[in-house]
Amino acid sequence: MAARRLVSRCASLWRINTITRPSLARAQSIFTKEREPPNGFLFNEKPRKPGEKREWESWEDIWYRWWVIMFVVGGVLFYYKPDTSPQTWARQEAVQRIAEQEANGNEAVEGDNEE
Repeated sequence: MAARRLVSRCASLWRINTITRPSLARAQSIFTKEREPPNGFLFNEKPRKPGEKREWESWEDIWYRWWVIMFVVGGVLFYYKPDTSPQTWARQEAVQRIAEQEANGNEAVEGDNEE
């Protein structure tokens, strides 16, 4: 019974929403006047004649240079980053404790063997 009321309430709200909702008019963008109309080619570039090179736009040179710089810098930083893995820390800690035990407890270990 409660489920039927819930379904009927949702249906009535949906009907009210679709009836009272104003039709949405598509707003024109501020760039509509400045954009080139589509011409059917990829990226709106016409095919070039054989042997003709494509000229870069003003932003492309800077864009590609900075991508290369970021990849090189990122690679160098990744290569030289410190090793912070738990295994390396545990190995260093174990070596340090063994060195301390050998320095301090060498006599105690030999004394245990004699008894």
